[in-house]
Amino acid sequence: MSVESARARLQLVHKELLLRWGRVCDVWDDPVRHALQERQIEPLDGRIRSAVSAMEKMRDTIATVRRECG
Repeated sequence: MSVESARARLQLVHKELLLRWGRVCDVWDDPVRHALQERQIEPLDGRIRSAVSAMEKMRDTIATVRRECG
């Protein structure tokens, strides 16, 4: 799997997670759900953004290496 396809897959899966989590929140509203959201779901956004940024840098670095090393 290429870095670009892995990046796209990560973003797609994250979007799907958030859609499904939204459905869960429609029917589950108690302190346990709020704690899970605060400790697990919300921190994912920043971590995924960081991972996507790193993947984009890797993609660019690989492209540079290929271009320069033929």
